Amino acid sequence: MDWLEGDLPGAIETSRNVLEIDPQNVHALSNLTRYLFMQGKKSEAWGFANRLKDSSADAAERWVKVGEALSFIGDADGLLSLFNQAKNANELDQWNENLWHWCAAAEYHKGNISTARKHWLACLKLAPYFSLASKNLEELKKPQHERSCPQVFPLEMWVIRKTLESLTSVIQRAARQKNDDTFREKIAEHIEHHPELIHFVPAALANGDEQCKEFAINLADMSAHPAVLDSLKEFSLGQDGSDSLRMEAAQLLTKHGIFKSGETIDLWVEGESRPLMMLGFQISYDAQDRPKLKPAAQRLMEQAIYALRDEDGAKAESHLRKALEIQKDEPGLFNNLAVALSMQGKHDEAGAIADEIPTRFPDYFFGQVIAVRKAIQANDLKAAQSVLDKMMQKQELHVTEFGALCGCQIDYMIQNDKPEGAVSWFEMWEQGYPDDPALKNYEHKIAMIDVFVKLKNGFPKLRRKSKKHSN
Repeated sequence: MDWLEGDLPGAIETSRNVLEIDPQNVHALSNLTRYLFMQGKKSEAWGFANRLKDSSADAAERWVKVGEALSFIGDADGLLSLFNQAKNANELDQWNENLWHWCAAAEYHKGNISTARKHWLACLKLAPYFSLASKNLEELKKPQHERSCPQVFPLEMWVIRKTLESLTSVIQRAARQKNDDTFREKIAEHIEHHPELIHFVPAALANGDEQCKEFAINLADMSAHPAVLDSLKEFSLGQDGSDSLRMEAAQLLTKHGIFKSGETIDLWVEGESRPLMMLGFQISYDAQDRPKLKPAAQRLMEQAIYALRDEDGAKAESHLRKALEIQKDEPGLFNNLAVALSMQGKHDEAGAIADEIPTRFPDYFFGQVIAVRKAIQANDLKAAQSVLDKMMQKQELHVTEFGALCGCQIDYMIQNDKPEGAVSWFEMWEQGYPDDPALKNYEHKIAMIDVFVKLKNGFPKLRRKSKKHSN
């Protein structure tokens, strides 16, 4: 009742009181193992699990209570030993669907996929409605790197209704805060007083069902709690779980600064460790922080863009100069004017305008693009890197900004003698903005660099397959 009321410390105290009266009580030992594990007291939890395995006390549903605790703490060897005990005692007929399910998960963790499949089928024979068994069997049909398996416990096994209601209430109050950092501080402060939520995250990522995993990811994002993000980092760098979930975790870690945007991290993909670049931004067709033009200036800007696409620099220049009479301090108008002038061969005037943009509008993204290109041309790679770092901190990029960033990064990588980085940025550009007309300016150059990289690294590259699980 303490546990159901959301009082985990009270549940632990009550269980200890039972053991003072009956040191081998199976139910108290099982519950205490679970509750301590939820609090992150893993060493103590395993100690009580060992006492549970050694207990000779009679108990209603003894097999179930022992199996429940061992499954909860991830004692695969203990579960398989329990199975052999029941088999030797000719008592497997007493096993219910939960025990078959827990032993199936243990076999999966030990790499015995065929045995795990048999146990889940046995579970469904007893209880055709047992959704976790059905889900795990479906996951086994997928390639290993796509599996969300094993899914051992549902959300309510760890996070009870009262805990969810309390967290929801805090989230609703915190959502009134306009500042994202303040919102996260409120959530982090709440879960600090509910350690079971902190320790839920690694357990959910390893053994939770899909709802558990989704809740764990959302909790990490909402709270940015250091311990939770540490668990997320350990998961993202490992091999357990699906590639897509680990990629999602890595993206979230980049968002919260654990991984640096633009940093290359070795992650497991399709069974091998690969260096992947972390990106801390989203690509949008309608970036929220783009400057707003006055209606008349907006119409002229649109007409200028159409003219630029038709390579009619003179017409574009006319529209842009009129727009600047309406809105004199809009960097986007100046930037496009420089393009229109350059298109007409007026390079000195175009260059003078372009040079002025980064100084007048230091936060303007395309002004930063100009600054990077100037630094690269001057072979001042330190200055170029400084501006690129600033550009990478933006959390949302319009597709045109993304294309410009990719072009800058490719030029920087080439100038800095990092051909692999140039190829990676080109591939991301192709995936993120395949319709960008500027891509064709780099296609031949990147194709030549790609050949050079493969020859340098050895072609074909040997694949290092993971042998953690076998089918």
